[in-house]
Order: sequence, then C-alpha cells, then structure tokens
Amino acid sequence: MLILALECSTAVAGVALLKDGVIIKEVFSNYKKNHSETLLPVIDRSLSECQYSLQDVSAVAVTIGPGSFTGLRIGLATAKGLCTAAARPLIAIPTLEVLAHNIAYNSFLAGTALDARKKQVYMCVYDVSGGQPSPLAPVSAVSPEIFVDNALELLHIYGKHKIMLLGDGAVTYQKLFENSFNQRMIMAPSHLLWPRAAALAELASIKFAKKEFENSDLIKPLYIRRSEAEIRLSDKECIC
Repeated sequence: MLILALECSTAVAGVALLKDGVIIKEVFSNYKKNHSETLLPVIDRSLSECQYSLQDVSAVAVTIGPGSFTGLRIGLATAKGLCTAAARPLIAIPTLEVLAHNIAYNSFLAGTALDARKKQVYMCVYDVSGGQPSPLAPVSAVSPEIFVDNALELLHIYGKHKIMLLGDGAVTYQKLFENSFNQRMIMAPSHLLWPRAAALAELASIKFAKKEFENSDLIKPLYIRRSEAEIRLSDKECIC
C-alpha cells in the first residue's frame, strides 16, 4: 500500500508518501509561494526521489477543509485529477482532524484553531487519547472568545485539566487565549502547529483499510462558511 497525501488547505504546502504504514517522504513548505506553483512539482519530485510513479500509488488523500478557499480548491482538484489519471481511489480527511492527529495519544484535549479572518477561527476540540482524533463538538467558525468558552466547557465536561492549542489561529490570538484559559492551555511547538501531510497519510491509511473512499464526482470542499464572492452575490440579489 502506497498512499500519496496532499495538504494545502492552509498556507502550508505539504506532500507525504506512506508505504505500508511507514512515512517514507514528507515535504513541508510554508514560504511565500502559491500552492498552484508548488504542488505538482513537489508531488512529481517526491515520487521520483522514492523511485515510484503515479501508477504505484494505491490511493490519494487530501484535506477537505475548512481552510483557505483557494487552497482547498487547488488541493481537491489536484487530488481528483491524479485519481482520474491513475484510476485510484480518493480519501478525504477534515483539516482540523489532521491537525489534531499531530498530538495523538495525549491525555489532554486538542484545541484546533485555524485563522478564518474576520476575527473568527475555524475550530474543533478533539479527544486525542487514541489512534484517531475523536471530535467533541462540531467544526464551526466562531470568534476566539466563543472558542474559549466552548473549550472550557468541554474541559469541565470531560474532566480534563489542560488543552493544547494548534493552528495558526492559536498564534494569531495567543495573548487572548493565554489570558482567558488561565494556565489551562499549552501552546503546541512550532513543528506541530500546522496540518501535516504525514498525519493525513496515516489517517488515510485507516480509511484505506476500511475501503472508505470518496465519490470524486460528488465530493466538495468543507468550507463551513460562504466565500466573499457568494456573500456579495447574495447581497446584490437581495437589493434587486
């Protein structure tokens, strides 16, 4: 089994190869380039350096959202194209689940927060004590203050003392979170702050074993909220 994993739902461009349960390649880039420029060359280079071709891939995995609208579209379109070209199955994993998997097998909760702009974060809180993150609340777009309220309530309900925060939203609102959680939060180290293609590949391998594949014709990105273009179009229709 060889899984090709693509992560570009955030500013990070990530590609990983997992062979029979072992990560044999991961490329992680968070530096000033568009995913449309970097993704396909990185995929080609990663396969070549590991002496594989696209036909050797068993499945293609991609993060489905939430995240950057443009990044999600690029990632899903690329994954669909590769699956069609090689006649391989597609596996999709929510971005925040992939992010939470960075700290699997921990006793504290994982609070995932991606910067959604407009003074909001895409958030979810997970139990990461096992091999797969288990969501304790729906994925949503909320203010950082509501994120804190929700997280504190979940800490109380599940009898946990600490929550580790991950994602660029945790960085954007770090001071607010530090003040609000009152020493009940831990900031993830920098190498774990972003969704990693390697974590995506591992979660995808679980779905692959269960043959939980997506319908490439029907699957859409998990946006959570409407894009600016949709909002403007809706406002114009209301005026008319």
